[in-house]
Amino acid sequence: MKKLYLLPLLAVFTLSSCKQDPDDENPNIDSFTNGVFVVHEGNFQGGNASLSFLNKYTDEMSNSVFSSVNSIPLGDVAQSMVTIGDRGYIVVNNSGKIEVVDLEDLTSVGTITGLSSPRYICTVSNSTAYVSDLFSNVINIFNPQTLAITGTIAVNGQVEEMVKTSSGVIAAGTGADRVYKINTLNNTLIDSVNVGVGPSNLVMDANGKVWILTNGGWGTEPAKLVCINPVNMNIEVTFNFASGEFPSSIRTNAAGDMLYWVNGGIYRMDVASMTFPSTAFINTAAYKVGIDPEDGTIYVSDAGDFNSNGHVYRYQANGTAIDTFEVGVIPSEFCFTE
Repeated sequence: MKKLYLLPLLAVFTLSSCKQDPDDENPNIDSFTNGVFVVHEGNFQGGNASLSFLNKYTDEMSNSVFSSVNSIPLGDVAQSMVTIGDRGYIVVNNSGKIEVVDLEDLTSVGTITGLSSPRYICTVSNSTAYVSDLFSNVINIFNPQTLAITGTIAVNGQVEEMVKTSSGVIAAGTGADRVYKINTLNNTLIDSVNVGVGPSNLVMDANGKVWILTNGGWGTEPAKLVCINPVNMNIEVTFNFASGEFPSSIRTNAAGDMLYWVNGGIYRMDVASMTFPSTAFINTAAYKVGIDPEDGTIYVSDAGDFNSNGHVYRYQANGTAIDTFEVGVIPSEFCFTE
């Protein structure tokens, strides 16, 4: 196994009720596995996107790990991250690229360039992945092994999150107010359904159904939580949010029987429930939420004033607070490694 010794300027926070000591020296990290990456957007056009890593063995948070290991900046507005095999793929939106790293030591494997404004990756297979885009009117197809762009799928306007189901990939077509269905055998659009204005975040539950959050066009209509059957693309359930509410960041637990989303605080709902939650499950300032697929731990990012360092809060699956970490500027998405 390769050994990695992180630079001493890397901020690490040891376990306590609130971990906010950026002067602590770094531990030696053998591998960036069995942990949690925190993706920081940084300021738009500020070039200060960054990546943090929480070691679940030691409960230590290390900040700016990508730039410390590779001696280069991550880029401008890091949007999301996924793992495919033993690699991590970091989507850097405003830089129009995907940085690819080895999860053993976080060294750079390469960079996928030539993208317009990439947002989210959906893994189709070991040799095929999709990346959504804000402005290009296409979903790009790339090979995670060779890092080559291998094709495109034409869409109408901006596309956000995507999820793979048994009958194809479902994509949130925010720009067209539709949810698209993609045949992964030939990479073509085969169906779509109008779920309301601004579908953006989505997730698949234990029953194979897809739940979508819409933003309502930020005031054009109420935001919605919509459940569809991806096989026939029929809408099965629709809940309307109150006027002025703009939910985001929908996720499920590992079992897929519980939904979580951000709407000021963190809300939770059983997928079998026909009753929409009226109060927050965790009442805290929240920007994004992530659920650890291993133990159900709830991770909440708080971007604060969106200019200075933010925080990450951890909660037990029952909502009991665990601890807090000071991290980088605009912490957003979480990526869990095994």
